[in-house]
Amino acid sequence: MNKKYEIVSLGTNCLPRTILTRGEVKPSKSQGELSCPFDLVKHPIGSIIRCLKTDFEGYTDDLFFVARKRNILDFRKNGIWQKPDGTKFFHDKDCKIGDIDKLKTRITNRIGNFRQIIKSETPILFVMYIIEDGEYVNELYNELLRLCSHKKFKLAVLDFSEASVDYNKDISVLKLTKPIHNFRQNWNKKGYRNSKLGRYVETNICKFVSDIIRDNF
Repeated sequence: MNKKYEIVSLGTNCLPRTILTRGEVKPSKSQGELSCPFDLVKHPIGSIIRCLKTDFEGYTDDLFFVARKRNILDFRKNGIWQKPDGTKFFHDKDCKIGDIDKLKTRITNRIGNFRQIIKSETPILFVMYIIEDGEYVNELYNELLRLCSHKKFKLAVLDFSEASVDYNKDISVLKLTKPIHNFRQNWNKKGYRNSKLGRYVETNICKFVSDIIRDNF
């Protein structure tokens, strides 16, 4: 695709890519959109900053598999891959306990896509979802300034935390807290996202991002 700009999720989970794709703000996989490391993986924000600082050095060195068994007689190989820092690969369920090489190849490809986007001259809108640790967003923004010193970029934050954070003036922030009850647990459940509240949240997120694109790209 010959793009005028890129939309890149910085996590901390799959919400930015999922909602923006569902709202047709970001292209889908079927339209040729490539996956990046933070699209469909749960990351603590500190882990994201560390990845940006070190260019993902050693990222796949400490992967481990956690089986999800209903009882001691459950011999299925279901589970998820994780990292000690709290990173969880919820969307890679086809990678079973013996599939570490398959998962590493997939992760390496995602990192390669991210590096390619960063190195290009195409402007980037980074989008991040937070429910806590908002005070670290400014540190993350400083890393983006370093990485993208050669081109235009913007950072959009979907802030669902209860904290009051003094964000850098160049960061665009959408503050959505109450009455977003149990949003963290329910946002991607079909019944919730099709409810009046779910549609309200997703519509506001898509409009917020679309407005940034219109005004900057």
